[in-house]
Amino acid sequence: MAARRLVTPDQPVFIRTVLGAYEFLASLGFAVILIALLAIVLGLGTFVESGFGTEAVKFGIWNTWWFTLLNALLAVSIFCAAAIRYPWKRHQTGFVITHIGLLVLLAGCLLSQRGGIDAQIPLLEGEQGSKAYEDSHHFTLSVRSAGGRAGSDRILPVEFRSGPFNWSEYGTTRNWFPWGLAPRDTGLLYAADGIRLEVLDFYADSTAALAPSVKLRIGSDSFAGASASDRGMWMPVDVAWQPDPLRAAQIRHRANVGGGTVVFWKVASSAEAEAFLTGLPDPDIGYGEKGQLVLVADGRPHRFRIDDVLGKERFPLEGTNLFVEVTDFQEKLSAVRLRVRRGAEGNDEELVVLADLPEVTIHAPRSLVYGTLWIERSTADAAERMQGKAKSRIDIVQAPENATQGAGGHRLLYRRWQQPTADGGELPTDGAPVPAFAMPMGKLEMRVDRFLPADTLEVATLPLPFSKDKPPSAKRRAAKIRLTVDGRAEEFWLAGLPIQPINEPPGPTEERTVAGRSRSVLVNLVPDAIDVGFNVKLDNFERRLDPGTSQASHFSSIVEFLSPAGGALVKQPVTITMNAPVDFSDPKTGRSYRLFQESFMGPWVPGDELYDRFTKDLREKPEKLEASVLTVNYDPGRGVKYLGSGLIVIGIFTMFYMRAYFFGPRGTRDSGLQESAVGGPVDSAPGGLRVQPGGG
Repeated sequence: MAARRLVTPDQPVFIRTVLGAYEFLASLGFAVILIALLAIVLGLGTFVESGFGTEAVKFGIWNTWWFTLLNALLAVSIFCAAAIRYPWKRHQTGFVITHIGLLVLLAGCLLSQRGGIDAQIPLLEGEQGSKAYEDSHHFTLSVRSAGGRAGSDRILPVEFRSGPFNWSEYGTTRNWFPWGLAPRDTGLLYAADGIRLEVLDFYADSTAALAPSVKLRIGSDSFAGASASDRGMWMPVDVAWQPDPLRAAQIRHRANVGGGTVVFWKVASSAEAEAFLTGLPDPDIGYGEKGQLVLVADGRPHRFRIDDVLGKERFPLEGTNLFVEVTDFQEKLSAVRLRVRRGAEGNDEELVVLADLPEVTIHAPRSLVYGTLWIERSTADAAERMQGKAKSRIDIVQAPENATQGAGGHRLLYRRWQQPTADGGELPTDGAPVPAFAMPMGKLEMRVDRFLPADTLEVATLPLPFSKDKPPSAKRRAAKIRLTVDGRAEEFWLAGLPIQPINEPPGPTEERTVAGRSRSVLVNLVPDAIDVGFNVKLDNFERRLDPGTSQASHFSSIVEFLSPAGGALVKQPVTITMNAPVDFSDPKTGRSYRLFQESFMGPWVPGDELYDRFTKDLREKPEKLEASVLTVNYDPGRGVKYLGSGLIVIGIFTMFYMRAYFFGPRGTRDSGLQESAVGGPVDSAPGGLRVQPGGG
């Protein structure tokens, strides 16, 4: 069934070019090339989906322009291969049906790609919802004029294609696949009417952490004389600075670990930072009963025993024009009060120095005097350690860069107090070890895993590693954006609104307002949502675990389908399990949906943040709370694909099982020679069919 030759030498150049292209598109060689390329891409897609998940293969292959182009070229090749043989003969019926089926199948795939829904509905027991969330986000810009009334906002949606990975990972750890061929919306996304939105970076999954903060490990790779199970033990320590360490107890800035205490705070000036390192005790002087006071003035340390100076007259600091008077000592607080004066006629400045709470010590910055109190203790039981009275302590501070290192940066300093001695220096932030506490069974070391510097208390956004098994509802998207309003620009990280079973107002990291001259713009990163047109109500969620583990072996949901007015759309509730999806046709739109049991969220118990948030409006609070996550699938091309597949089967059956020569002329059948459906006369003599060259 060879194609006709359309190009002849006597035709004009333009006609020959067009017909030559037509013949090439209809040729078997072009079809073979396309089919081979598609086979390679489909095989590659299998590896991509296995390694990175469904969303990654959709982003990198199935939803790309080049894969759509490849399928479009295949459709053109199929159409041309059939059209060039027109008018068709009766014995070509199977060939034509097969090619029509292929075109219908490709059209169905295009419909599924462009109009399909694959989204999630998270539900709490007893709750209902109609919104299904996709694994993609978009920005919304809410523009409000100055003094505008509530509800007068102008909402501007901005499309955003981000991709499944953190942007820093493209071209590095995942460079074996050409992800750059998939479009991502980077840089300028929106620019109109004096408003500009630019995306500078993106995290596909992230976490929030307070800054300034430091995350440490204290331990050792081996302990002398310890058992094998004790070797390589490291204890994590995560501490953050508090503006008011005595009141803001919800932020932990000190921790007990390894027989001692770790304390973290920040200092504002280079002078205080240098005094932090310089104000170490001298064991040779001794500590007495009340401790040793170290005053750093003009960069030099001055050391006194409180027993020797308490209640004495004002005395000068050697080598300075400063005068000091120690006025009080509080034994319960382990604190000393003193006054300093620069010059004989100057004004007094008061210091309050605490031995066990150095982070709340009140220095004398106008006089450039900084104090530290060191008290040697004979014991330190659990109660004393809870009060900060540890025999061993490590103080860590965030300090500004010194003059030789430049301005604007931050560094970590530490001092280690293991009575009766203390030392300190700069704490490496690259994970290099420094000595921590000495214990009878070995010496502990300290390593910095993470340092988040900041000038004020803020929430920092940190990337999380990619996990293909993590459901979209558990991921925290975040984008670093630059929003400009009337020439005023701000850069910040914006967290995406979470996919969760209840609607809550956005948190401080999930929205940001930038004010212009006479208006303001509020920006959010919102998950793409689809209203399916009916409500799904979760009556009961059941989760069973594998015996002896916390791994879920089975979970299922009993749901009802309700109209927007609340009426039942099915006679009785239905059960959706992991391996048994449910099909539901919306009577209003006629759409056929398939619901899968994908995953779950929780469980949460009283005291958990999400439990308290999700149950705040409930009168009767359950013992535990879980949410079921259902996947809603709508495939508008499903019927078209079924039709195309059926036509392909019919066409192949016609060609090979009903023998295409049955449709040939009677004279040809009687002579024993029939035309082959693949192009050429067939010898039907005894011994089998043989395709002869020639034919058409």
